[in-house]
This record gives sequence, structure tokens and C-alpha cells, in this order.
Amino acid sequence: MSVIKIFHVAVNSSTAETEALRKVRPQRLLLSYFYFRNKPLKQFVEKLGYSPEIMLDSGAYSAWTKGKGIALTDYMKYIEENREYITNFINLDVFGDNEMSFDYFMILKKKGFSPIPVVQYGDDHEEWLHKYYNLGERFIALGGTVPIKNKWEVSEWVRLLAWQYPEIKFHLLGSSSRQNINHCDMYSCDSSTWFMQAIMGKPNHIKGTSRIAKIERAAYKLKKELELVV
Repeated sequence: MSVIKIFHVAVNSSTAETEALRKVRPQRLLLSYFYFRNKPLKQFVEKLGYSPEIMLDSGAYSAWTKGKGIALTDYMKYIEENREYITNFINLDVFGDNEMSFDYFMILKKKGFSPIPVVQYGDDHEEWLHKYYNLGERFIALGGTVPIKNKWEVSEWVRLLAWQYPEIKFHLLGSSSRQNINHCDMYSCDSSTWFMQAIMGKPNHIKGTSRIAKIERAAYKLKKELELVV
């Protein structure tokens, strides 16, 4: 099994998040268009003080949970305006709808973009995965698993796909659980728990509710995750 790459999620929600990133300087970040749509990436990268590999996600799931929508034209415009800072970007997928996600993917391709396609967890996933495979896509994101509480179920799904399609590099969206990292032969995944847990007071041995304590906890979580992956 190859070593899994991890993209740490940043939502630019607080200076504590930025300070933790500046302190640890993780190599790879996943940024959500939904949270950055009104903010140039140049501004964010300058605040970080270094240039990480940035994977841009549409943030479709976040938008869906808040009852919001994302216009494909706006997503394309943002990518064009920030292209020099984006290493790669994920298709504007529709939660629970592989067909519409595929339609958006094809529109982006026809417009000259090169999005990473997304296959949503569900009964029809194999049909759509096969379509992307036949189009020559060899880097595919797997979505729709965040609501699934049984992470072993997710792990087995990813393991099966990796076995069926050994030529494809899979990125698991929204999950960096230990089960997946330890048992799935996937290329990469992303993690938002490093900062969410820091806000909630984890790890417990770093006490306090101050901004400094949050930074220390977040930095600790980043370092521990980076010990597991590269």
C-alpha cells in the first residue's frame, strides 16, 4: 500500500487557523470555493507566508448543508482569476446526484478546464466511475460519504474501488479517519478535523480557551496527522 497524501482543509475562518498553518506549514491544502468565493487566493497565500499545493473544491456539500447553491459560471470565473495559485480543482459536484455532476464536468471540459471528476457514493456509482474511466480520467474524487457514520463501510467501498481500478488515483473527500488512512489504498484524502477539534478543546492536554491555546492545539493536530502521511 502506498503512502496516502493528506490535504488539510482551511476555511479562512479565523486568525488562529492561519497562525497554525503558518507555524506548521503543511505542504498541501484543500480550500473550498464556497468559503473563499469573495476572497482572492493571492491574499490568503500572502498571509500564510509560503506557497502550498492548493486543491480547490467547489464546496458543494457545505453549500448544500446551508441551503445554498453554487453557479457553475461563478466557479469557473474564480478558477480563472486565481489559476496561478491552484494546483488542481475538483468538479462542481451535486450531492447525491452523479448525473448532474457529470453534466457539470462535461461543460467544464468543453470550456477548456480540467476538473477532477467526483463520483458520489450510492447504488449507481459504478456506472459513473466507468464513464469517467472511459473518458481517460485517472484522478477521481469520491464524495457523498460524510453523512455515513460507519467509516468501515466507507473504507470497504474505497478498498473495493482501488482493487477494481488500480490505474486510478482516488481522493476521498471529507474524510481522514484512521480506518481509511490505515486500510485504504487511496492516493489522497482531506482533513478538517485538525482545526475543528482544536476549537473543541482537543487534545485535552493543551488547556485553555484562548486564541494561543487554539493555535497550539491546531498545530499539534497538524503535526500528528503529518506523522501518518506525507
